[in-house]
Amino acid sequence: MPNPSVPHCCLKARVLVLAVSAASLLGLSAGAARAQPGPAEIGKPVPGFEIGALQDSGRTITPSDFEGRYVLLNLWATWCAPCIEKLPALREARRRYSPERLAILNVSFDRSRSKATAFLEEREMPGRHAHASGGLMGDFGDKFARMPTESGSGKVRGLPNMTLVGPKGTVADMAAGESADLLEMLSERLGR
Repeated sequence: MPNPSVPHCCLKARVLVLAVSAASLLGLSAGAARAQPGPAEIGKPVPGFEIGALQDSGRTITPSDFEGRYVLLNLWATWCAPCIEKLPALREARRRYSPERLAILNVSFDRSRSKATAFLEEREMPGRHAHASGGLMGDFGDKFARMPTESGSGKVRGLPNMTLVGPKGTVADMAAGESADLLEMLSERLGR
């Protein structure tokens, strides 16, 4: 039963303060509340994610790390020859677009973190690096590694796979498979 000595508007304000406090304690932000729960779709908010950094598994990376700029999610693995063939285009993208304009998050789908780390010690791959510990069938793979299919089901997962997220957190473009042209996708969205 409401306390008659406390005005109704004050009760609403207290409930709102408690809700906001609880959300911040749980690590939720306004962006997380808007995040799409399912797979990435062009024109929709980027699905929420929290993924472990490749070299520092104790550190996590989330979409809020990239607010206000474009971010390219580059999904790759050392065993994926077409992914490795895209490295020159990735380096050219870094040359064309500053980190302040375009962040790059390379997400390894290798089973072993050490194999991906050893690969990166030998070859330059610009951007930050994360590891999808659940592989293609895990949570991150389910949201971002879907491949176009003739049936349009989108249930097949594979690499290489790239998702471009705009500065306001909306999926701007997606490209998958060997024929995906990273530089063309970026120039259409960010200019040359």
